[in-house]
Amino acid sequence: MKTEATIRAAFVFFCAALFSLAAPSNGAGQGRVEERVTLTTDDGWNLSARYLKAADQSPTVVMIHAQKSDLTEWEPWLRQMNRYGFGYLVFDLRGHGNSFVMPDGSTTTWHSFSVSGSDNEYNKMLRDVEAALVFLSTRSVPGDKTVLAGSVLGANLAIKAAAIHPEISMVIAVSPALNVNDVLSVNPLRAYGRRPLLILAGADRERQYTEFQILHSTAKIACGKGNVAVIVEAKGFGPQLINKYTARRVLDWIKNPRLPEIVEFSTAAAGPEPLNTPGTRTDGSEDETPDYSQE
Repeated sequence: MKTEATIRAAFVFFCAALFSLAAPSNGAGQGRVEERVTLTTDDGWNLSARYLKAADQSPTVVMIHAQKSDLTEWEPWLRQMNRYGFGYLVFDLRGHGNSFVMPDGSTTTWHSFSVSGSDNEYNKMLRDVEAALVFLSTRSVPGDKTVLAGSVLGANLAIKAAAIHPEISMVIAVSPALNVNDVLSVNPLRAYGRRPLLILAGADRERQYTEFQILHSTAKIACGKGNVAVIVEAKGFGPQLINKYTARRVLDWIKNPRLPEIVEFSTAAAGPEPLNTPGTRTDGSEDETPDYSQE
């Protein structure tokens, strides 16, 4: 009996030790459960969102997807963020994903939005980002613990929102553009100030790579060269760059944004991309970035 009890105790001890090795050492993934929440904009849109509270003293990342996309674009980063102990707030912009009910109760999608005009629905999506920041304030998340991350249109919106909110700690811009549906980036970038900024870009599309170079140069002047880091991949644009391989590098940068400038691939664009007439594609459909010369 004594031998059996000793064996049982040893087995329990072994299981406990094994569990402790498998569990996150800092408790980052423990005791935190993602919530489904609704963000309400000041002009009456209700936006579908998912929220994970950050572990103590860790940042919370607000993630803003690209045009014609939705919050699932960021899925490759979410599990890694949980492991790091980071919080996140990821949501569907108005007219995208499950955010399709307008303030008057009728439904619509981005297909009906005008792609031109300084007050079009794409520019009004800045209010969607504001709603996310208001939500975080109700959860006692301060600006210096808030990071904005955006992809293409979302990158432009993140830069604009951060220019308005100097308390935001830093921005991650995935494939930012000079102009996405009249949401412009250069002047907001000039107003961004001396805060950390990370830009992700692909080098296989000539126009986008040229715009990245322009924005990178502008950022180094506006933010200070030591505040700007870049990750340039051989290929990819927007959501294609949001993958599990970039996640760790991005999250490590958030933990230490003063790292030396990161360049994963720095040669010129691999080949020219046909430059279409503004507002159209080669297949005749409407271009989501109709005019790159307005800024």
